[in-house]
Amino acid sequence: MPRRDSGLRAETSELVGMLRSYIVQETVGPLRGLGRYVAFGLIGAIGVSLGVVFGALGVVRVLQAETDLFNANWSFVPHVAGAVFLLLAIALLIRAVRPKHTEAVAPEPSARRADENAAEDDDG
Repeated sequence: MPRRDSGLRAETSELVGMLRSYIVQETVGPLRGLGRYVAFGLIGAIGVSLGVVFGALGVVRVLQAETDLFNANWSFVPHVAGAVFLLLAIALLIRAVRPKHTEAVAPEPSARRADENAAEDDDG
């Protein structure tokens, strides 16, 4: 009997080892890849955000410093231009991220004829 017990114990420990390695392979590996993907995405998002904010600041400062047109009663215009710059950047980023709609592919001519024949059979 001890042989059978040790054989069962060995098979059980082998099964547990295989399950552990399978779980690690199917969960930890993909999660590491996902972590890298998320990290690079966050770095890119921070970079784009900083660029857009500095661009808006640049628009405001150029309009304030380089033109005498927006003094006194018109001092709000550079800030409005900066806000418009931000809104345009947001619209472009949303457009870039949104999935593109693919048009439906027309069926093959033979498939169209089969559909037309089936419709005629239903009518007549």
